[in-house]
Amino acid sequence: MTTSDLSTHSTASLISNEEQFEDYGEGDDVDCAPSSPSPDDETRTNVYSDLGSSVSSSAGQTPRKMRHAYNSELLDVYCSQCCKKINLLNDLEARLKNLKANSPNRKISSTAFGRQLMHNSNFSSSNGSTEDLFRDSIDSCDNDITEKVSFLEKKVTELENDSLTSGDLKSKLKQENTQLVHRVHELEEMVKDQETTAEQALEEEARRHREAYSKLEREKSTELELLNARVQQLEEENTELRTTVSRLKSQTEKLDEERQRMSDRLEDTSLRLKDEMDLYKRMMDKLRQNRLEFQKEREATQELIEDLRKELEHLQMYKLDCERTGRGRGSSSSLGEFNARAREVELEHEVKRLKQENHKLRDQNDDLNGQILSLSLYEAKNLFATQTKAQSLAAEIDTASRDELMEALKEQEEINFRLRQYMDKIILAILDHNPSILEIKH
Repeated sequence: MTTSDLSTHSTASLISNEEQFEDYGEGDDVDCAPSSPSPDDETRTNVYSDLGSSVSSSAGQTPRKMRHAYNSELLDVYCSQCCKKINLLNDLEARLKNLKANSPNRKISSTAFGRQLMHNSNFSSSNGSTEDLFRDSIDSCDNDITEKVSFLEKKVTELENDSLTSGDLKSKLKQENTQLVHRVHELEEMVKDQETTAEQALEEEARRHREAYSKLEREKSTELELLNARVQQLEEENTELRTTVSRLKSQTEKLDEERQRMSDRLEDTSLRLKDEMDLYKRMMDKLRQNRLEFQKEREATQELIEDLRKELEHLQMYKLDCERTGRGRGSSSSLGEFNARAREVELEHEVKRLKQENHKLRDQNDDLNGQILSLSLYEAKNLFATQTKAQSLAAEIDTASRDELMEALKEQEEINFRLRQYMDKIILAILDHNPSILEIKH
């Protein structure tokens, strides 16, 4: 290989490498790549920068050394080793390009990398003489390239492993994504079914609400009609009640006046009843006294009847004795017998009369006893009833109505009337049978 060919080949390799890096750096970024380069990317960038600077400096210095015609053996060794290293670097760059194409991380742009290469080339060309640089590059080229190549191999291996791991993770994520997509489709179908069911239920509910609303409107209209009719009826009743109230007020005033009159009449009636009760008590006392006198007269009459009976028996015995003594006596005996018979007949009539009178007195006594007993019971009942009614009537006068007052007054008048009638009957009966009972003895 000649020096011109080596220079041309090195320049072409650098240009092609720069184009490759530029093409890769300007490619599309993956969505999951971060916006800033990772530490591995910075390491690789530094390695490429060092490697490019050494290669570019060598490539820039090679034509000068060729033009100055230095040692050809050293140039041959350098060119052969550089070609091998450059080929190895090209292979590594291809592998890196493949890995970078499949890697999710964002890499450094080729423009920045090319700019760094040119800067390193200019800087290295401006330092010192070309001879010192050429010697330094020859001495350190092998060591640097070997270390960098080994380092790049390790990085390439790591990147390949990362790529495999990323591929497995990507396939797993794709599978999970597929499952999630199916699940999403199922959920979308379920949501659509539920939306359809909800729409149907909503339509049915809306229909029921419309029917219920129409029903409520009908009921409301009917109820309003009824209420209007009721209001009209109540207004009429209110008008009637106002008229009735005015009439009742006038009637109430009349009833107050009537109640006052009734109260006065009731007071008069109470006084009259009190007088009647006093009279009744006096009559009862008189009746008891007459009863005692009648009992005494009855006992005296009974004694008289007993004496007459004994005298009659004595006369009968005397008559029998006279008949036994014979009939030979004269006119004096017949006259005595006639007188005795006349006395006997008279005594018999007297006994009959006394018996009849005694029987009559017994009947009168029984009648009077029955009348006294019934009168006592009746008057006691009437007295309690009258007092109770008088008290209740006096208590209820203020709250009683006109009809109740009239009815109570009628009952009181009827009671008083019956009491007076009964008292009159008792007085007439006493006058018919024994008027002396009513005599007042001083």
